[in-house]
Amino acid sequence: MVTAPVVVAACERILEDIDGLTERVSHQIREAEPIYLTTVTWEQLIESVRPNLVGLLQSLMMEETASVAAPRRTGRTRAGQGVPLPPVLHAYRLGVITIWSDLVELCSPDPEASRALLASAQKLWTALDVYSQELAAAYRDVETEQLLRDARLREAALAAIFSGIAPQGRTLAEMADVLRLPATGQFVVIVCEPAESAESAESEGGEEQGPRGVQVAEGPEVSGSAPSVEKTLAALGVRSAWRSEVDVEIGLAMLTPTYRLDRLAAHLASLTLGRIGVSRVYTGLTETPAAVAQARLAREASVPGAGALTHFDDARVPGLLLGSPVLADDLRRDVLGALGELPDGEVERLLETFRAWLDAEGSAEGAGRLLHCHPNTVRYRLTKLTSLVGRDLKRPLDVVHLFLAAEAQRLQLDAG
Repeated sequence: MVTAPVVVAACERILEDIDGLTERVSHQIREAEPIYLTTVTWEQLIESVRPNLVGLLQSLMMEETASVAAPRRTGRTRAGQGVPLPPVLHAYRLGVITIWSDLVELCSPDPEASRALLASAQKLWTALDVYSQELAAAYRDVETEQLLRDARLREAALAAIFSGIAPQGRTLAEMADVLRLPATGQFVVIVCEPAESAESAESEGGEEQGPRGVQVAEGPEVSGSAPSVEKTLAALGVRSAWRSEVDVEIGLAMLTPTYRLDRLAAHLASLTLGRIGVSRVYTGLTETPAAVAQARLAREASVPGAGALTHFDDARVPGLLLGSPVLADDLRRDVLGALGELPDGEVERLLETFRAWLDAEGSAEGAGRLLHCHPNTVRYRLTKLTSLVGRDLKRPLDVVHLFLAAEAQRLQLDAG
């Protein structure tokens, strides 16, 4: 629809004093949206408002919306300045309302001009819609670019902290700032299964026990992905940063006086994370690479599929065996070779009883409580085990050999 000449003439009269209109609208924006007082200078606001007002008036005068370069530029600029999108869109509406008020004032003395203006109203509000859409699209483009840039910087910071090697020209302290972590504090590193592996392990088995009796606690069903774990810890007041690698998820968590290691470990064990390894507590981020190695070793010492949590201090013996696989396998064959004729389930039952006996400090009654069976059943299984392997539980060296062989057997089965 062609705009009536009388409306075009009114728009031209407003354009003759575009600077005055720009100042009036800018004052209205600052009064309605205080963030423009603290974030955008007066000169920047004037520079942005003027071309947008000109474009809106030209859109009313022409048969189609004028160039959308102004709203696109405004959207990108305000996003870069950190002004939220709603106040920016409100500023546009204020501009259109002011234009409309001026047009009504100019056309009202003439009934024919007023009718023509009403007939053209849709064009002005359509132009506002187009400008708002273009502004919002440009604004979100900048948000996406910022998110990608922040994600790349965060990934680089995590890689630097976990490896101990900062990018050229940067320091580890600067990398810690990116992650919003202090350089010193109470930290632990957590290593767990990749999301797919953790979910698969959870679907295959129920509640089980890991090394040294660490039991999986029931808890909320939380995905094993790094972002979801970071969010659930943040909800508890625990700051953490996670990185997904090909074989594991690695997290750096900062302990607090109210959320110490034991409480954190209990919560982690309640999540769907598969095998979990936790490092020792350390106090400086420069120690993180060593803590990553500790947590990886602790995870490797866990039982696959059990969803158990293993501390590094409980993983040192398995770590020694994993570090010398040939010697570990030779010890296993030498001590447990006589069990080869038994069914797999029977071998595991005898070794499980032996481990329970160790955890119960050599008490058949205590082992029976752990295994939910009668102490005499424990004694019978231990007698059968020691008679087959030719060892005596009263001789400390035999107990040591049998313990190491049992651990080597567990790790060998894990590898299989």
